[in-house]
Amino acid sequence: MNKGERTKNYIIEQSSSLFNRNGYKSTSISDIMAATGLKKGGIYNHFENKDSLANASFSYAFNKMKENYKSAVASKSTAHEKFYAFISVFKTLQQDSIIIGGCPLMNASIEADDSKIEFEDSIKEGFTALIRLINGIIQHGQNHGEIKMDINADQMSVFVISSLEGALALSRLYKDESYLEMVIAQLSGILFS
Repeated sequence: MNKGERTKNYIIEQSSSLFNRNGYKSTSISDIMAATGLKKGGIYNHFENKDSLANASFSYAFNKMKENYKSAVASKSTAHEKFYAFISVFKTLQQDSIIIGGCPLMNASIEADDSKIEFEDSIKEGFTALIRLINGIIQHGQNHGEIKMDINADQMSVFVISSLEGALALSRLYKDESYLEMVIAQLSGILFS
């Protein structure tokens, strides 16, 4: 990797948490300059505009989470283990240990709901990937007798992601992980009772 690529990656990494925490519209180039120590020209040397940097930063944050989800789930054999591996990664969004500022998908989707974000399709693709991952866990559980066959995997996977994202929002708002824990317990009861 040459110096230009390293600088570009550094800008993406540093701006990713700013965008995720402060919002894509609210984060200014001045904020990014302060975080990176670069001048405006140094940033725009690597990105056409703030929207292209925001898109790259969102992709970076989402891909980082996606890889953590995939490797955690792939390392387990039962649906129960896979579900809790997914949950353990998801809970890092409350703790700001992998990504700062909460779920990049939820944050971007809320912002996209109120204003146009250039990478709205990427947000939708991200949620679709999470829903598919949960769907695969449910189907794996059904195929191995861990999850009842009368659970509709398509509907339940949307319910799981929606419930977790809502619980994460409450836990972050109240700075109280119990909201997330309550929803996890309910989902586990539904899936594995």
